[in-house]
Amino acid sequence: MTTTTETTTTKTKQAPAFYIFSQSQDGKNKRIGAAFRHSKGSGFNVLIGNTRYVAFPPKAQSATTTEGKSA
Repeated sequence: MTTTTETTTTKTKQAPAFYIFSQSQDGKNKRIGAAFRHSKGSGFNVLIGNTRYVAFPPKAQSATTTEGKSA
């Protein structure tokens, strides 16, 4: 006896948190991408053209790791 199970995964469309624009020399704005809140943490998925970038805020450094470094 064989059983067939179908599972469908559907993602709901997420509205962008930000739109990314490029301004030409004549002052016209063109939308070139969007940024979406990342599902893990407080970062963003940034889509510009056909390229995807992921941005996260820097992690806090402990006092012991910053003492020996000079700027």
